[in-house]
Amino acid sequence: MPASLNILEGTGKGTSKPLTATLMIVGRSKNADFQLDDPMISRRHLEIRVEAGDVFVENLSAHGSRLNGNPLVGVVSLNAGDVIEIGNTRMRFDDASPVGSETMNSIGASEAEIDGTRIADPAAQSSRRKEAAEPDATHAMVDDRTRMLNAAEVPHWVAQEKISRKATSKGRTGLVLLLVIVLAVGGGYWFTYVRGANQNAAVGTLEYNDSLYKFTLEYPLEWEKLSDETGKIVFGFGAKGTAQWARLKIYTDRAADHEITGMTDGFLQYEEILRKRYENFALLGRKEMKVHAATVVFFAFTAKSVQGKGIYLLNGDARVVAECVSPNACYQQYASTYSSVLQSFALGGAEPQQFIDFSLPDAGMQQLALANPNELTRQVTEHSRRAEMLLTSKDVKPDNLFLAVKEYKVASQLAVAGPQRLPMYPAVAQGLAQATLLFKQSIQHQRFEVYSAIKQGDKERAYWAANKMMQMVPDKTDPVYQEASKVFRSLPPPQ
Repeated sequence: MPASLNILEGTGKGTSKPLTATLMIVGRSKNADFQLDDPMISRRHLEIRVEAGDVFVENLSAHGSRLNGNPLVGVVSLNAGDVIEIGNTRMRFDDASPVGSETMNSIGASEAEIDGTRIADPAAQSSRRKEAAEPDATHAMVDDRTRMLNAAEVPHWVAQEKISRKATSKGRTGLVLLLVIVLAVGGGYWFTYVRGANQNAAVGTLEYNDSLYKFTLEYPLEWEKLSDETGKIVFGFGAKGTAQWARLKIYTDRAADHEITGMTDGFLQYEEILRKRYENFALLGRKEMKVHAATVVFFAFTAKSVQGKGIYLLNGDARVVAECVSPNACYQQYASTYSSVLQSFALGGAEPQQFIDFSLPDAGMQQLALANPNELTRQVTEHSRRAEMLLTSKDVKPDNLFLAVKEYKVASQLAVAGPQRLPMYPAVAQGLAQATLLFKQSIQHQRFEVYSAIKQGDKERAYWAANKMMQMVPDKTDPVYQEASKVFRSLPPPQ
C-alpha cells in the first residue's frame, strides 16, 4: 500500500491522497496533483517527492507551512504520523511500511529518537530547481538541510556525529551523509555542519544559532573555517598572495540604528564600509531580491586586486552581510559557486524578517534640501504631524493606518534628502516602524475574519469583512486591495 496524505481538518476532511507519483504538487491550482479548495492555500503550496522509499516535503508558498506545529523550512523527510498544516487544512502522513528503516538501523534507535529526519538527494534537488518557480514560491536554489536539532529537547546535549547510509538504484553511487554538530562554548553559539557527497554535489551547511542570530548558509565541502571571531566568520581555501584562493566572509552586528534604517539607505551607508575595506572599491551593481523569503540586497564589486559579490540584509536591529571574494585572475572560475553560496542563505526562527524600507528621495526633494533647508524641515514636521494624528485616530476610519504609513514614508524620504539626515529622522523612522507594524497586524486580522467567515459558510459576514478590508487599503493597485476585491466580487450581495 502506498504512502498517503489524509485530511484531518479542512475541505475534504476524511479523504486521502495516495502518493503514487515521484513528484507531486499540493495546492489550490487546478493543475496541482493534490488540489485543495482552501483560499488560504497557494496555487503551488507544497512539493512532495518520493525517492527510494523515502518521502520528502518542501514548502513553496510565501504563506508558509507547518510540520508538527513548527514552521516547515527546507526539504524535510516525513515520518509516519507527521501532521502538515497549510492554510486551514491539516493533513497526516501515513505510511504502510516504516520509512528509511535501513537508515534508522544504521544509526541506532537512540539517535533515531532524537532526529529521524533524512536529507534529500542534492542531485535531484539541483535538477528540479531549474524549473520555473511560481510567483508565490519563496525558494531560490538547492535547500538541502534537515530540521534543526532542538537543544531544549535534549537537556544534556553534547557534540555528536551521525552517519547515515542508504542504498540507491542501479547506476548510482550510495549517498553518504555526515552530520557533525559542534558546540562552540567560548563564543556562546553553536554550529551544525551537514556534509553530503555524491558525484554531482558536495556541500557543507553552516547553521548559526544563538540568542541574537539565526541563519543558515551552504559552502563547498572542501572549504575550511579559517577564522571565527566576534562579528566575523571566514571560510575558504588557499593562502592570500597565491594565484588561487577564495573567501566567504560573514559579518554580523547589532545596533539600534539598524532598526530605523531602510534597507536601501542602509546599504548605501554600508558601501562606505566596503570602500574602506577594499582598496579602489567600485560597486558594479546592486539589486533587491528575495532569497528563501528573506529580502536582501545582492551586490557585486571590483577592487584593486580582487572581485566579489555579496548579500546585505537587516532584521530588526541586526545586520548580516555575506561576501565572497577571489583574486581578479581566478574570480570567474568561482563566480557561479559564489552565487550558489549566497542564494543558499536562509533566516532561521519562526518570526518573519523585520525591517523598514522606503523609497529614496526624488530629485525634487533633493533640490529642496539644498535650496531651502528650512522649508524641508517644515514639510517633514507637517507630514509627521499628520501621520501622528492618523495613527492616534487609527480606529476612527478604516484607512487611517494606511494613510499614516504613507505620511510617515514621505516624511522619511524628506528627512534623508539632504547631505545629512535631519535630527528628527529617528523619530520619523520609529513612527514609520510602529505604523507599519500596526497596519500589517490589522490587515492580517481582517484577512482572518474574511477567510474564517468563508470557512464557516457565512457569506454575508465574509462579504462585509472583505468590503472593510478594501476600505482599509484605498489604493486599488495595492495587492491587499486586489486580494480583498477578488473575494468581495466572488460573494453574493446580502439580501
